[in-house]
Amino acid sequence: MGIAKKLSPIAALALSGSVLAAWGPATMAASHHAAGTSNKTLKIIMWVNPPAVAAVNKIDAAFQKKYGVKVQLETAANDQAGYGALQQTAVQGGTADIMAIEPFDPMPYKQNTTTLSSVQEWAEHGVFAPLNGQSYLSHFSKTDLGAAAYKGKDYGLVTGVYQTGLFYNKAIFAKYHLAVPSTYNQFVQLSKKLKSHGVTPVWTGIGNGATFYLEFAMFPLMLDQLPQYSVSSALASGKLKWTNPAMITTFAHERAFFSNDVEKNFAGQNWQQMPGDFAAGKAAMLLDGSWDLPSVLKANPHMKIGFFPFPGSNKAANNQPVANPDLTWTVLNNSKNKGLAEKWLAFFASKPEYSQYVSMTGISPSEMGSYHNQDATIMGKWFGVGRVIQQSPNFLVASGPNYLQPTNFWSEQLNMVQGQVSPKALAKVYQSAQQQALK
Repeated sequence: MGIAKKLSPIAALALSGSVLAAWGPATMAASHHAAGTSNKTLKIIMWVNPPAVAAVNKIDAAFQKKYGVKVQLETAANDQAGYGALQQTAVQGGTADIMAIEPFDPMPYKQNTTTLSSVQEWAEHGVFAPLNGQSYLSHFSKTDLGAAAYKGKDYGLVTGVYQTGLFYNKAIFAKYHLAVPSTYNQFVQLSKKLKSHGVTPVWTGIGNGATFYLEFAMFPLMLDQLPQYSVSSALASGKLKWTNPAMITTFAHERAFFSNDVEKNFAGQNWQQMPGDFAAGKAAMLLDGSWDLPSVLKANPHMKIGFFPFPGSNKAANNQPVANPDLTWTVLNNSKNKGLAEKWLAFFASKPEYSQYVSMTGISPSEMGSYHNQDATIMGKWFGVGRVIQQSPNFLVASGPNYLQPTNFWSEQLNMVQGQVSPKALAKVYQSAQQQALK
């Protein structure tokens, strides 16, 4: 979950931070009221998302009480030095039973050692235990589960979907009699009106290692400009060229947005402080993911918030939120407590526990049924809606052509939006790299 963002993405594995042991309720000894006791310890690892970590701690405490076992939850920031290292240790050393991942599909167009991410490589080599046959899977969206399925096997329980877009302060919109835009040109005019009143239109932050948060603008602009494509796959396969005029328009609009509509020091603003800054009224809108709404409301419980998709085109029907299947539970094949791990997943998927998770995190549920949370109220008709693109889109590669590697790709995006590279030049750089990848 982009969590804190979500932190979002494992896909990017780019946020800085050190491994943190999260010894909340989940690591306390089982209550003496529980039926029976056990010397077993179920070990779970996940990345930091404050609402999600809090929800999992509560679920763990309830699991401990019911089954008389100990649950140990360990968390880390979602980065190579933190969560990436924690994952590698779990996979190689058997130090965890349940591991959170970002869904690994779609797999790269060309699968080899240079294009597969760590998570995709683990799926290919049987690191995850198949969950097929577990009764609770029938209660979950097949589409969402498909994001963590491979060669007919369900390897992960996708907990839900988050959306990215623009959250707005209803009080500011009402004060200046502003309407919610549905097209790109309407958004540009809205921004101009806000600036004429001395109000910063949009707040975001990509500092402290979150350069890939530029995707919050690039992805909707790209998907809305090219609704006829499955854009990520089309770029990876070469069916769609980076030099396509619509892609150049995407980059030009992205550059204009970060030059004109966002606070001046967005590149230096810590991504972790975005929710609090928006809650404090520093801008009329927040470019972020729905995973951060609980943090905004915690900082300012009385704030009235609305939501609309970042409008990437001038055809309103084309403009939708970007959706990301998020935190996904996997059982490791080298688990010392595989049966207990599977029992925990079934417990997590039970109606009371899953309802609590949805309520506390604001996620759009993948389990079928009636659920409610604050995000649903705020996002209205857009809750759970959107075009899906993986947090690590399959046009990016783990290694290989320099500019298609995630860190370099987003660094060059930043150079472009800051005026160091033109949209056309950037498109040529990416296209050249893509042609190398297809050889």
